[in-house]
Amino acid sequence: MPNTSTHERSVFIRQMLARPCSEAVDLLARWLQDKFSDSAILLYGSGNSVLSKADPSEVLFDFYVIVPSYRKAYGSRLMAFLNYAIPPNVFYLEEKFGDKKLRAKYAILSIAHFEKLVSKKTFHSYFWARFAQPSVIVAAPNDIRERLGRSVETAIDTFVSRAAPLAGPSASVSQIWRQGLTHSYKAELRAEQPGRVTDLLESYDDWPDRVTNLEGVFQTPPGGAGQSRLIWRLRAVQGAFLSVIRLLKGTMTFQGGVDYIAWKISRHAGFTLPVKNWERRFPILGAPFLGARYYRLKRELATSRARQDSP
Repeated sequence: MPNTSTHERSVFIRQMLARPCSEAVDLLARWLQDKFSDSAILLYGSGNSVLSKADPSEVLFDFYVIVPSYRKAYGSRLMAFLNYAIPPNVFYLEEKFGDKKLRAKYAILSIAHFEKLVSKKTFHSYFWARFAQPSVIVAAPNDIRERLGRSVETAIDTFVSRAAPLAGPSASVSQIWRQGLTHSYKAELRAEQPGRVTDLLESYDDWPDRVTNLEGVFQTPPGGAGQSRLIWRLRAVQGAFLSVIRLLKGTMTFQGGVDYIAWKISRHAGFTLPVKNWERRFPILGAPFLGARYYRLKRELATSRARQDSP
């Protein structure tokens, strides 16, 4: 069990959120701040791969723009409604960087909505599992920065409290995080290759140990582990529908959204997810077919691996 005090944990989290970023990240963040005034720019990336020394022109940077309100962010009531009803709205950004090109996707959330989505008020793991992991506040007004710091603490506590029953009362912090990350991936169309969770935890160094508070998380009634597994299965069912709905919505905001989703799935899944020309032309109609194709290929891959592993 971690010995970090509440105060030490808060200080550590804010130090991690304040880490310096690369010149490329700062450039993209300035563009986003110019477009969305009085907003925070949060850099998210599993394993913080975006903070590595990789060629920035080869990275698709992943930002969250935390705005004061949806009304201020949009001139469109429809876009504001969609952002609240099916969060988040996702957009694509390209900027020149010397003789190269920087690429990013950015999602928009209001600060009040963000606070709710990472809390126990939200059933699905999409937001609280993401922001329990390390991220960086690239730029932010002081008031929003402090609220983001508290929200990250909330996300961590939500994630741990919902992952701990899966691991059992004698589980280590590492085992809790492993279970939580594994089940959160299963709760979305975020297919990951075997070993991905291990790689993530190794890249996080001592983050899980220093931010995890186990007080009270195992106070579950008999049968709590079984009930927790059922709840996570329900999240997986909900997540499948949410992923398709977000894909449909993304066709309104994200240029090349269908190809991007296929690329992202293929990059992690261990197989190529093909996209047909008519699905690019009519993405709303094509999204269910793309989703069905993904599940079919995923089953085929799992069957093939099972045969290889069998004696």
